[in-house]
Amino acid sequence: GPRHNRSADVQVDDVPKKHRKVSDDDAADDAEDPAEEAEIADEEEEEEEEEDDPIELLKAQGVSEDVAERMLEKADGDLDAAVMLIVEHQELEKEENDLAKVMEESLQEAEAESQKRRDLDEERKRSAPAEFFQGCSFLSHLGEDVATALFSSDAKEDVIAILDLERKCRQWYRARGGDVADYFSRIAVKAVANVEYEGKGGDESGEQGNIKASSMEIVHSLLVAHLSDLQDAVLSLPTIPGTIPAIFAPIDVESKIETVDLT
Repeated sequence: GPRHNRSADVQVDDVPKKHRKVSDDDAADDAEDPAEEAEIADEEEEEEEEEDDPIELLKAQGVSEDVAERMLEKADGDLDAAVMLIVEHQELEKEENDLAKVMEESLQEAEAESQKRRDLDEERKRSAPAEFFQGCSFLSHLGEDVATALFSSDAKEDVIAILDLERKCRQWYRARGGDVADYFSRIAVKAVANVEYEGKGGDESGEQGNIKASSMEIVHSLLVAHLSDLQDAVLSLPTIPGTIPAIFAPIDVESKIETVDLT
C-alpha cells in the first residue's frame, strides 16, 4: 500500500537532542567551558575532603590547628573523643582566663588601696607628725616642747625625714633594733642640748620662756648634718651584704672620750 509520511506529525520535543538543529543561543547555553568545569570539580573535591578531614572538623570547634592535632593524637584518632577533649580544654582555658582576670583585678585593687594608704600616711606625717610617729625614739627624746617648736619651724621636713628613716631602719634591722633606737635618741639629746630659752619671770622663778629663734637655727643645722650622715650610711650598699651599717654600732664610751673631741 502507499507509505504514510509522518514527518509532519513529529514534534521537535520528540526528536533526540543530539539530532536536533539548535539555535546559536541554545548552543551557547549548553556548551560548558572545560576549565570552568575542572575548577568546579576541584572545589567540590576540596569541600568533600575538608568535610572528611578530622583536623578541619576539630578546627570548626574554634581551636587552632595545633590544638586540634594534639587532641586528636591524645584521643588516638577517635574523633568523638577528640571533640570531648577539646570541650574540656576550652572549659579549662576559660576557667584559667577568668581566674587570671580576677587576680589581675584583685592586684589592681590592692595596689590602689596600698597607694591610698601611702597617700594618707604622707598626709598624716605632715598634718599630725607627733601622732603619726608616736613611739619613735628620736621623737620621745626631743620632748614635747622642742618637738612642737621644730614642727612649727623650717626644720619640719628634715625632722620628719629623720623620723621616717628611724622607722624604716627599725624595720630593716630588727635584730639590732635597740642599737638603732639608741642612735636616734642620741641625735635628739644633742639637739635638745643646743636649745636655749628666753628668760621669763626672772631667774629665780625657774620658768622657761619661748625657745630662742637663734638656737632653733643651730638645732636645725645639727639635724641636717645628722640626716646627711644617716642617708649616706643607710642608703649606700653595705661592704658585707646583710650587715647593719656601722653608724648604728654601740658606742664604747671610754674609747670615745679618749679619742673623740666631743666639742
